[in-house]
Amino acid sequence: PYGANVQGPVLTGDPAKDADKDILVLLEGITPVCQYPELPTGCEMTSLAIALNYFGFSADKCRLADEFLDKKPVGQADFYQSFVGDPRDENSFGCYAPVVVNAANRYLSYAGSDLAASDWTGSELSDLFRFLDAGVPVIIWATLDLAEGQYTVTWNVGGKDLTWFSPEHCMVLVGYGESTVWVADPVYGVIRGFSRELFESRYQDLKKQAVIIQ
Repeated sequence: PYGANVQGPVLTGDPAKDADKDILVLLEGITPVCQYPELPTGCEMTSLAIALNYFGFSADKCRLADEFLDKKPVGQADFYQSFVGDPRDENSFGCYAPVVVNAANRYLSYAGSDLAASDWTGSELSDLFRFLDAGVPVIIWATLDLAEGQYTVTWNVGGKDLTWFSPEHCMVLVGYGESTVWVADPVYGVIRGFSRELFESRYQDLKKQAVIIQ
């Protein structure tokens, strides 16, 4: 499941080989999924698929995007309530944690599961590690390749100005160490290691958003 080195501030493509001394927890049984080519802006639904499948479901990223995700056209969508555009469209944007929670719970209800998704936005990164300790992955927001982000386009939706932070990116937190965190990254379809300090900074830039399924 581990990929080769890729561009960006990546410490390694294989945590088992290159950073074993730093690993405190690394979940087993995580199968990374790549969002491409079907969902060029679908990191959120691909991350959801990764998390659901870890729990034994057979969730397809495209079906999640097509059937379980709230979507509205760009300029009409509040990213706290619906996906801005469509994950199949490269000119679309994304969504925030409450939208993923709703999509997850629709799927879990459809699947007849007792599991439920909940929004843990506002949690400190270190506080989320307890879920990994318990064997639970965390759907989490940061930036693509942990690049420095900025506020870009603004839409007025329902009389409220909403400004998009780019390059927003959703991943699945699957491990941590003293100075490293590990994520299943939908852009590359691999598990990547990042500087814990830098990841925490980007996590804060994206308003400390996190979703848990348990």
